[in-house]
Amino acid sequence: MKNRIGKVLLVMLALYALTCIIMLYLLEFRKASLILAIATVIVGSIFVCANDIKARYFFMKRKKAIIYADINNSKLIRLYYGQRLANSIFDLALDKIDNLVTNGCVKTKYRSNYIILTGYNSKSDIVNLINKINNEIQNIKCDELFNLSIKFGVQMCDEEGYDQNENKAELACNLAKSNISNTYQFYNASEFESQLKEKMILNELIYALKHKQFEVYYQPKFDYKINDIVGSEALVRLKKDSELVPAKNFIDVAEKHGFTVFLDKYVLKEVCKKIQELKKKKIEFGIISVNVSRNTLCEEDMMDYYSKMLDDYGVKKSDIELEITERDSNNTDDLSERVHKLSRKFNVSIDDFGIGKSSLSMLSENNIRTIKIDRKFIVDNSENGKKILNNIIKLAKELEFEVVAEGVETKEQYDYLKSKGCNIIQGYYYSKPLCYEDYEKLLLEKRS
Repeated sequence: MKNRIGKVLLVMLALYALTCIIMLYLLEFRKASLILAIATVIVGSIFVCANDIKARYFFMKRKKAIIYADINNSKLIRLYYGQRLANSIFDLALDKIDNLVTNGCVKTKYRSNYIILTGYNSKSDIVNLINKINNEIQNIKCDELFNLSIKFGVQMCDEEGYDQNENKAELACNLAKSNISNTYQFYNASEFESQLKEKMILNELIYALKHKQFEVYYQPKFDYKINDIVGSEALVRLKKDSELVPAKNFIDVAEKHGFTVFLDKYVLKEVCKKIQELKKKKIEFGIISVNVSRNTLCEEDMMDYYSKMLDDYGVKKSDIELEITERDSNNTDDLSERVHKLSRKFNVSIDDFGIGKSSLSMLSENNIRTIKIDRKFIVDNSENGKKILNNIIKLAKELEFEVVAEGVETKEQYDYLKSKGCNIIQGYYYSKPLCYEDYEKLLLEKRS
Protein backbone atom coordinates (compact mmCIF):
# COMPACT_ATOMS: atom_id res chain seq x y z
CA MET A 1 0.00 0.00 0.00
CA LYS A 2 2.88 2.41 0.84
CA ASN A 3 4.43 1.79 -2.60
CA ARG A 4 1.16 2.72 -4.27
CA ILE A 5 0.75 5.89 -2.25
CA GLY A 6 4.35 6.81 -3.18
CA LYS A 7 3.55 6.36 -6.87
CA VAL A 8 0.46 8.52 -6.54
CA LEU A 9 2.48 11.24 -4.81
CA LEU A 10 5.07 11.19 -7.64
CA VAL A 11 2.30 11.62 -10.19
CA MET A 12 0.91 14.50 -8.14
CA LEU A 13 4.31 16.21 -7.97
CA ALA A 14 4.85 15.83 -11.70
CA LEU A 15 1.45 17.34 -12.43
CA TYR A 16 2.09 20.15 -10.00
CA ALA A 17 5.48 20.92 -11.61
CA LEU A 18 3.84 20.96 -15.01
CA THR A 19 1.25 23.40 -13.68
CA CYS A 20 3.99 25.71 -12.35
CA ILE A 21 5.73 25.78 -15.76
CA ILE A 22 2.44 26.76 -17.40
CA MET A 23 1.97 29.47 -14.77
CA LEU A 24 5.42 30.96 -15.51
CA TYR A 25 4.57 31.01 -19.16
CA LEU A 26 1.43 32.96 -18.56
CA LEU A 27 1.84 36.70 -17.92
CA GLU A 28 -1.44 37.52 -16.32
CA PHE A 29 -1.62 36.80 -12.60
CA ARG A 30 -5.33 36.11 -12.57
CA LYS A 31 -5.01 33.50 -15.28
CA ALA A 32 -2.17 31.93 -13.39
CA SER A 33 -4.19 31.90 -10.15
CA LEU A 34 -7.15 30.34 -11.92
CA ILE A 35 -4.99 27.65 -13.45
CA LEU A 36 -3.35 27.00 -10.08
CA ALA A 37 -6.78 26.50 -8.50
CA ILE A 38 -7.86 24.22 -11.33
CA ALA A 39 -4.64 22.24 -11.08
CA THR A 40 -5.06 21.84 -7.33
CA VAL A 41 -8.58 20.51 -7.82
CA ILE A 42 -7.44 18.13 -10.55
CA VAL A 43 -4.49 16.80 -8.55
CA GLY A 44 -6.66 16.42 -5.44
CA SER A 45 -9.30 14.58 -7.42
CA ILE A 46 -6.68 12.25 -8.87
CA PHE A 47 -5.41 11.55 -5.36
CA VAL A 48 -8.94 10.79 -4.08
CA CYS A 49 -9.77 8.58 -7.07
CA ALA A 50 -6.52 6.67 -6.76
CA ASN A 51 -7.34 5.81 -3.13
CA ASP A 52 -11.13 5.43 -3.28
CA ILE A 53 -12.35 1.92 -4.05
CA LYS A 54 -15.67 3.13 -5.43
CA ALA A 55 -13.93 5.41 -7.89
CA ARG A 56 -11.61 2.59 -8.96
CA TYR A 57 -14.67 0.37 -9.37
CA PHE A 58 -16.27 2.95 -11.67
CA PHE A 59 -13.19 3.43 -13.85
CA MET A 60 -12.18 -0.26 -14.05
CA LYS A 61 -13.40 -1.39 -17.46
CA ARG A 62 -12.25 -5.03 -17.37
CA LYS A 63 -14.08 -7.85 -15.61
CA LYS A 64 -13.95 -7.21 -11.89
CA ALA A 65 -14.83 -8.94 -8.64
CA ILE A 66 -15.29 -7.80 -5.06
CA ILE A 67 -13.88 -10.08 -2.37
CA TYR A 68 -15.06 -9.59 1.21
CA ALA A 69 -12.43 -11.02 3.57
CA ASP A 70 -13.00 -11.46 7.29
CA ILE A 71 -10.46 -12.53 9.92
CA ASN A 72 -11.91 -15.35 12.03
CA ASN A 73 -12.33 -14.84 15.79
CA SER A 74 -11.45 -11.14 15.57
CA LYS A 75 -13.35 -10.37 18.79
CA LEU A 76 -11.44 -13.03 20.69
CA ILE A 77 -8.17 -11.73 19.25
CA ARG A 78 -9.01 -8.22 20.53
CA LEU A 79 -9.92 -9.55 23.96
CA TYR A 80 -6.82 -11.71 24.24
CA TYR A 81 -4.17 -9.34 22.88
CA GLY A 82 -5.79 -6.00 23.63
CA GLN A 83 -6.95 -3.43 21.10
CA ARG A 84 -3.53 -1.97 20.20
CA LEU A 85 -1.73 -5.27 19.52
CA ALA A 86 -4.79 -6.71 17.78
CA ASN A 87 -4.90 -3.69 15.45
CA SER A 88 -1.22 -4.21 14.66
CA ILE A 89 -1.98 -7.80 13.68
CA PHE A 90 -4.89 -6.71 11.48
CA ASP A 91 -2.75 -4.00 9.86
CA LEU A 92 -0.05 -6.57 9.09
CA ALA A 93 -2.70 -8.73 7.44
CA LEU A 94 -3.81 -5.70 5.41
CA ASP A 95 -0.23 -5.08 4.18
CA LYS A 96 0.12 -8.69 3.09
CA ILE A 97 -3.22 -8.59 1.24
CA ASP A 98 -2.38 -5.27 -0.39
CA ASN A 99 0.95 -6.58 -1.69
CA LEU A 100 -0.82 -9.51 -3.36
CA VAL A 101 -3.58 -7.47 -5.04
CA THR A 102 -1.85 -6.21 -8.19
CA ASN A 103 -4.94 -5.63 -10.35
CA GLY A 104 -7.10 -3.58 -8.01
CA CYS A 105 -7.14 -2.11 -4.53
CA VAL A 106 -7.99 -2.90 -0.91
CA LYS A 107 -9.82 -1.06 1.86
CA THR A 108 -10.52 -2.01 5.45
CA LYS A 109 -13.90 -2.30 7.10
CA TYR A 110 -14.09 -2.64 10.90
CA ARG A 111 -10.26 -3.09 10.95
CA SER A 112 -10.39 -6.92 10.66
CA ASN A 113 -12.53 -6.94 7.49
CA TYR A 114 -11.06 -6.22 4.09
CA ILE A 115 -12.78 -5.28 0.85
CA ILE A 116 -10.75 -6.28 -2.20
CA LEU A 117 -11.52 -4.99 -5.68
CA THR A 118 -9.68 -7.01 -8.31
CA GLY A 119 -9.72 -7.49 -12.03
CA TYR A 120 -9.78 -11.02 -13.44
CA ASN A 121 -9.87 -12.98 -16.67
CA SER A 122 -11.33 -16.22 -15.31
CA LYS A 123 -12.75 -17.56 -12.08
CA SER A 124 -9.49 -19.39 -11.42
CA ASP A 125 -7.71 -16.01 -11.15
CA ILE A 126 -9.93 -15.15 -8.17
CA VAL A 127 -9.45 -18.55 -6.54
CA ASN A 128 -5.66 -18.31 -6.97
CA LEU A 129 -5.63 -14.87 -5.36
CA ILE A 130 -7.73 -16.12 -2.44
CA ASN A 131 -5.40 -19.09 -1.91
CA LYS A 132 -2.35 -16.82 -1.93
CA ILE A 133 -3.93 -14.44 0.59
CA ASN A 134 -5.05 -17.34 2.75
CA ASN A 135 -1.51 -18.78 2.85
CA GLU A 136 -0.02 -15.41 3.74
CA ILE A 137 -2.52 -14.83 6.54
CA GLN A 138 -1.92 -18.29 8.00
CA ASN A 139 1.81 -17.57 8.03
CA ILE A 140 1.25 -14.70 10.48
CA LYS A 141 2.16 -16.38 13.74
CA CYS A 142 0.69 -14.81 16.85
CA ASP A 143 1.37 -17.46 19.50
CA GLU A 144 0.29 -21.00 20.34
CA LEU A 145 -3.27 -19.95 21.11
CA PHE A 146 -4.11 -18.16 17.87
CA ASN A 147 -3.21 -18.98 14.30
CA LEU A 148 -4.83 -16.43 12.04
CA SER A 149 -7.37 -17.72 9.55
CA ILE A 150 -9.64 -15.89 7.16
CA LYS A 151 -12.89 -16.41 5.25
CA PHE A 152 -13.79 -14.95 1.87
CA GLY A 153 -16.99 -14.06 0.06
CA VAL A 154 -16.83 -13.31 -3.66
CA GLN A 155 -19.16 -11.39 -5.94
CA MET A 156 -18.27 -11.42 -9.63
CA CYS A 157 -19.59 -7.94 -10.31
CA ASP A 158 -22.70 -7.49 -12.41
CA GLU A 159 -24.31 -4.33 -13.78
CA GLU A 160 -25.43 -3.19 -10.34
CA GLY A 161 -23.62 -0.47 -8.43
CA TYR A 162 -20.67 -0.90 -6.10
CA ASP A 163 -22.68 -1.01 -2.86
CA GLN A 164 -24.97 -3.80 -4.08
CA ASN A 165 -22.04 -5.90 -5.20
CA GLU A 166 -20.17 -5.35 -1.92
CA ASN A 167 -23.28 -6.43 0.01
CA LYS A 168 -23.45 -9.63 -2.04
CA ALA A 169 -19.79 -10.36 -1.34
CA GLU A 170 -20.45 -9.87 2.40
CA LEU A 171 -23.44 -12.24 2.26
CA ALA A 172 -21.27 -14.83 0.55
CA CYS A 173 -18.64 -14.41 3.27
CA ASN A 174 -21.30 -15.01 5.94
CA LEU A 175 -22.20 -18.26 4.19
CA ALA A 176 -18.54 -19.28 4.13
CA LYS A 177 -18.27 -18.60 7.88
CA SER A 178 -21.26 -20.85 8.57
CA ASN A 179 -19.48 -23.81 6.98
CA ILE A 180 -16.25 -24.77 8.72
CA SER A 181 -14.91 -26.64 5.68
CA ASN A 182 -15.26 -23.67 3.28
CA THR A 183 -12.54 -21.06 2.99
CA TYR A 184 -14.46 -19.05 0.42
CA GLN A 185 -17.94 -18.81 -1.04
CA PHE A 186 -19.06 -17.28 -4.32
CA TYR A 187 -22.30 -15.35 -4.14
CA ASN A 188 -25.24 -17.40 -5.31
CA ALA A 189 -28.67 -15.82 -5.75
CA SER A 190 -30.59 -18.94 -4.66
CA GLU A 191 -28.59 -19.18 -1.41
CA PHE A 192 -29.21 -15.50 -0.76
CA GLU A 193 -32.94 -16.03 -1.34
CA SER A 194 -32.84 -18.91 1.14
CA GLN A 195 -31.16 -16.65 3.72
CA LEU A 196 -33.70 -13.92 3.05
CA LYS A 197 -36.58 -16.39 3.44
CA GLU A 198 -35.14 -17.57 6.76
CA LYS A 199 -34.84 -13.99 7.96
CA MET A 200 -38.45 -13.28 6.98
CA ILE A 201 -39.68 -16.39 8.81
CA LEU A 202 -37.69 -15.46 11.90
CA ASN A 203 -39.12 -11.92 11.85
CA GLU A 204 -42.62 -13.39 11.56
CA LEU A 205 -41.97 -15.65 14.55
CA ILE A 206 -40.71 -12.75 16.68
CA TYR A 207 -43.75 -10.67 15.68
CA ALA A 208 -46.11 -13.58 16.38
CA LEU A 209 -44.71 -14.14 19.86
CA LYS A 210 -44.94 -10.43 20.69
CA HIS A 211 -48.54 -10.21 19.44
CA LYS A 212 -49.71 -13.55 20.90
CA GLN A 213 -50.33 -15.27 17.58
CA PHE A 214 -49.09 -18.66 18.80
CA GLU A 215 -51.62 -21.16 20.09
CA VAL A 216 -51.17 -24.43 21.93
CA TYR A 217 -53.05 -27.44 20.59
CA TYR A 218 -53.44 -30.76 22.37
CA GLN A 219 -53.27 -34.17 20.69
CA PRO A 220 -54.75 -36.87 22.93
CA LYS A 221 -53.00 -40.12 23.82
CA PHE A 222 -55.44 -43.02 23.89
CA ASP A 223 -55.03 -46.28 25.81
CA TYR A 224 -57.17 -49.02 24.23
CA LYS A 225 -56.82 -51.29 27.29
CA ILE A 226 -58.81 -48.91 29.48
CA ASN A 227 -60.60 -47.23 26.55
CA ASP A 228 -59.67 -43.79 27.82
CA ILE A 229 -57.49 -40.76 27.28
CA VAL A 230 -54.35 -41.00 29.41
CA GLY A 231 -52.78 -37.69 28.42
CA SER A 232 -51.86 -35.49 25.52
CA GLU A 233 -48.99 -33.76 23.79
CA ALA A 234 -48.91 -29.97 23.66
CA LEU A 235 -48.15 -28.77 20.13
CA VAL A 236 -47.51 -25.18 19.12
CA ARG A 237 -49.29 -23.64 16.14
CA LEU A 238 -48.95 -20.23 14.50
CA LYS A 239 -52.20 -18.48 13.66
CA LYS A 240 -51.68 -16.41 10.52
CA ASP A 241 -54.50 -14.74 8.58
CA SER A 242 -57.06 -16.89 10.45
CA GLU A 243 -55.26 -20.07 9.37
CA LEU A 244 -53.09 -22.38 11.43
CA VAL A 245 -49.49 -22.90 10.39
CA PRO A 246 -48.08 -26.24 11.67
CA ALA A 247 -44.77 -26.22 13.47
CA LYS A 248 -43.04 -28.23 10.72
CA ASN A 249 -43.25 -25.10 8.52
CA PHE A 250 -41.08 -23.00 10.83
CA ILE A 251 -39.45 -25.23 13.45
CA ASP A 252 -36.17 -25.71 11.54
CA VAL A 253 -35.62 -21.95 11.28
CA ALA A 254 -36.62 -21.54 14.93
CA GLU A 255 -34.10 -24.21 15.98
CA LYS A 256 -31.31 -22.76 13.86
CA HIS A 257 -31.66 -19.27 15.33
CA GLY A 258 -32.37 -20.29 18.94
CA PHE A 259 -36.00 -19.14 18.86
CA THR A 260 -37.22 -22.51 20.21
CA VAL A 261 -36.11 -21.39 23.68
CA PHE A 262 -38.87 -18.75 23.64
CA LEU A 263 -41.38 -21.17 22.11
CA ASP A 264 -40.67 -23.86 24.71
CA LYS A 265 -41.12 -21.40 27.56
CA TYR A 266 -44.30 -20.03 26.02
CA VAL A 267 -45.81 -23.51 25.59
CA LEU A 268 -44.89 -24.55 29.13
CA LYS A 269 -46.51 -21.46 30.62
CA GLU A 270 -49.69 -21.92 28.58
CA VAL A 271 -49.91 -25.60 29.51
CA CYS A 272 -49.46 -24.79 33.21
CA LYS A 273 -52.30 -22.25 32.97
CA LYS A 274 -54.61 -24.83 31.38
CA ILE A 275 -53.69 -27.51 33.91
CA GLN A 276 -54.60 -25.05 36.64
CA GLU A 277 -58.00 -24.52 34.95
CA LEU A 278 -58.61 -28.27 34.55
CA LYS A 279 -57.82 -28.86 38.20
CA LYS A 280 -60.20 -26.10 39.30
CA LYS A 281 -62.92 -27.73 37.20
CA LYS A 282 -61.90 -31.15 38.56
CA ILE A 283 -61.42 -32.57 35.06
CA GLU A 284 -59.01 -35.49 34.86
CA PHE A 285 -56.48 -35.04 32.07
CA GLY A 286 -53.75 -37.62 32.71
CA ILE A 287 -50.29 -36.26 31.94
CA ILE A 288 -49.46 -33.57 29.38
CA SER A 289 -46.14 -33.74 27.56
CA VAL A 290 -44.30 -30.65 26.33
CA ASN A 291 -41.38 -30.64 23.92
CA VAL A 292 -37.95 -29.47 25.04
CA SER A 293 -35.62 -28.42 22.25
CA ARG A 294 -31.86 -28.73 22.04
CA ASN A 295 -31.51 -24.97 22.58
CA THR A 296 -33.60 -25.03 25.74
CA LEU A 297 -31.68 -28.00 27.13
CA CYS A 298 -28.51 -25.93 26.85
CA GLU A 299 -29.95 -23.02 28.86
CA GLU A 300 -28.29 -22.79 32.26
CA ASP A 301 -31.47 -21.67 34.03
CA MET A 302 -33.72 -24.15 32.26
CA MET A 303 -34.58 -26.34 35.27
CA ASP A 304 -35.05 -23.33 37.55
CA TYR A 305 -37.48 -21.74 35.08
CA TYR A 306 -39.48 -24.96 34.61
CA SER A 307 -39.69 -25.55 38.37
CA LYS A 308 -40.83 -21.96 38.92
CA MET A 309 -43.61 -22.24 36.30
CA LEU A 310 -44.92 -25.40 37.92
CA ASP A 311 -44.86 -23.79 41.36
CA ASP A 312 -46.53 -20.56 40.16
CA TYR A 313 -49.53 -22.43 38.76
CA GLY A 314 -49.75 -25.20 41.34
CA VAL A 315 -48.82 -27.90 38.84
CA LYS A 316 -47.38 -31.16 40.16
CA LYS A 317 -44.38 -32.71 38.47
CA SER A 318 -46.52 -35.79 37.87
CA ASP A 319 -48.85 -33.65 35.69
CA ILE A 320 -46.10 -32.79 33.19
CA GLU A 321 -43.78 -34.84 31.03
CA LEU A 322 -40.82 -33.35 29.16
CA GLU A 323 -40.23 -34.81 25.70
CA ILE A 324 -36.62 -34.87 24.56
CA THR A 325 -35.80 -35.62 20.94
CA GLU A 326 -32.58 -37.64 20.91
CA ARG A 327 -31.71 -36.62 17.37
CA ASP A 328 -31.44 -33.01 18.58
CA SER A 329 -27.75 -33.36 19.39
CA ASN A 330 -24.65 -34.66 17.70
CA ASN A 331 -22.87 -34.68 21.04
CA THR A 332 -24.54 -37.70 22.61
CA ASP A 333 -22.49 -37.54 25.84
CA ASP A 334 -23.55 -33.93 26.41
CA LEU A 335 -27.20 -34.76 25.68
CA SER A 336 -27.19 -37.77 27.98
CA GLU A 337 -25.68 -35.74 30.83
CA ARG A 338 -28.30 -33.02 30.50
CA VAL A 339 -31.15 -35.54 30.29
CA HIS A 340 -29.78 -37.30 33.37
CA LYS A 341 -29.97 -34.06 35.38
CA LEU A 342 -33.44 -33.35 34.02
CA SER A 343 -34.81 -36.82 34.76
CA ARG A 344 -33.93 -36.45 38.45
CA LYS A 345 -36.45 -33.61 38.78
CA PHE A 346 -39.06 -34.21 36.05
CA ASN A 347 -40.81 -36.97 34.14
CA VAL A 348 -38.86 -37.40 30.91
CA SER A 349 -39.78 -39.21 27.72
CA ILE A 350 -37.66 -39.89 24.63
CA ASP A 351 -39.36 -38.68 21.47
CA ASP A 352 -38.64 -40.10 17.98
CA PHE A 353 -37.12 -43.18 19.62
CA GLY A 354 -34.92 -45.31 17.37
CA ILE A 355 -33.76 -42.73 14.84
CA GLY A 356 -31.03 -41.02 16.87
CA LYS A 357 -27.53 -42.01 17.86
CA SER A 358 -27.93 -42.68 21.54
CA SER A 359 -31.16 -44.60 22.12
CA LEU A 360 -29.84 -47.49 24.20
CA SER A 361 -27.37 -45.47 26.28
CA MET A 362 -30.10 -42.91 26.98
CA LEU A 363 -32.35 -45.68 28.31
CA SER A 364 -29.73 -47.37 30.46
CA GLU A 365 -28.22 -44.27 32.05
CA ASN A 366 -31.26 -42.11 32.79
CA ASN A 367 -34.50 -42.24 34.71
CA ILE A 368 -36.68 -42.33 31.59
CA ARG A 369 -40.41 -42.88 32.03
CA THR A 370 -41.70 -43.17 28.47
CA ILE A 371 -40.44 -43.81 24.97
CA LYS A 372 -42.31 -42.66 21.88
CA ILE A 373 -41.81 -44.78 18.79
CA ASP A 374 -41.11 -42.61 15.78
CA ARG A 375 -43.74 -42.54 13.04
CA LYS A 376 -41.15 -43.82 10.59
CA PHE A 377 -41.41 -47.30 12.13
CA ILE A 378 -45.22 -47.17 12.29
CA VAL A 379 -45.68 -46.60 8.56
CA ASP A 380 -42.86 -48.94 7.45
CA ASN A 381 -44.57 -52.03 6.07
CA SER A 382 -41.39 -53.81 5.02
CA GLU A 383 -40.39 -57.06 6.70
CA ASN A 384 -37.34 -55.48 8.33
CA GLY A 385 -39.40 -52.47 9.40
CA LYS A 386 -41.89 -54.71 11.19
CA LYS A 387 -39.08 -56.60 12.91
CA ILE A 388 -37.54 -53.38 14.19
CA LEU A 389 -40.91 -52.12 15.44
CA ASN A 390 -41.65 -55.45 17.19
CA ASN A 391 -38.29 -55.49 18.93
CA ILE A 392 -38.54 -51.85 20.07
CA ILE A 393 -41.89 -52.66 21.71
CA LYS A 394 -40.48 -55.85 23.23
CA LEU A 395 -37.39 -54.09 24.60
CA ALA A 396 -39.47 -51.28 26.10
CA LYS A 397 -41.82 -53.74 27.79
CA GLU A 398 -38.94 -55.75 29.25
CA LEU A 399 -37.41 -52.56 30.63
CA GLU A 400 -40.85 -51.58 32.01
CA PHE A 401 -41.13 -48.37 30.03
CA GLU A 402 -44.42 -46.92 28.95
CA VAL A 403 -44.59 -47.11 25.14
CA VAL A 404 -46.43 -44.59 22.96
CA ALA A 405 -46.80 -45.03 19.21
CA GLU A 406 -47.09 -41.65 17.51
CA GLY A 407 -48.33 -40.89 14.02
CA VAL A 408 -50.93 -43.67 13.97
CA GLU A 409 -53.30 -42.88 11.11
CA THR A 410 -55.03 -46.10 9.99
CA LYS A 411 -56.98 -48.95 11.53
CA GLU A 412 -54.42 -51.42 10.16
CA GLN A 413 -51.63 -49.64 12.05
CA TYR A 414 -53.76 -49.47 15.18
CA ASP A 415 -54.67 -53.17 15.05
CA TYR A 416 -51.07 -54.22 14.42
CA LEU A 417 -49.80 -52.20 17.41
CA LYS A 418 -52.51 -53.73 19.60
CA SER A 419 -51.46 -57.22 18.55
CA LYS A 420 -47.88 -56.45 19.61
CA GLY A 421 -48.84 -55.07 23.01
CA CYS A 422 -48.40 -51.36 22.36
CA ASN A 423 -51.55 -50.06 24.01
CA ILE A 424 -51.07 -46.26 23.89
CA ILE A 425 -51.43 -44.49 20.56
CA GLN A 426 -51.26 -40.89 19.41
CA GLY A 427 -52.28 -39.83 15.94
CA TYR A 428 -55.07 -38.88 13.56
CA TYR A 429 -56.64 -42.33 13.80
CA TYR A 430 -57.90 -41.38 17.24
CA SER A 431 -57.81 -37.57 17.15
CA LYS A 432 -56.14 -34.68 15.41
CA PRO A 433 -54.54 -31.96 17.58
CA LEU A 434 -57.32 -29.92 19.22
CA CYS A 435 -57.58 -26.37 20.46
CA TYR A 436 -57.92 -26.19 24.22
CA GLU A 437 -61.70 -25.68 24.18
CA ASP A 438 -62.27 -28.77 22.02
CA TYR A 439 -59.79 -30.78 24.06
CA GLU A 440 -61.62 -29.90 27.26
CA LYS A 441 -64.93 -30.96 25.66
CA LEU A 442 -63.41 -34.29 24.63
CA LEU A 443 -62.17 -34.89 28.17
CA LEU A 444 -65.63 -34.14 29.57
CA GLU A 445 -67.26 -36.50 27.06
CA LYS A 446 -64.93 -39.34 28.00
CA ARG A 447 -65.48 -38.73 31.71
CA SER A 448 -69.29 -38.47 31.51
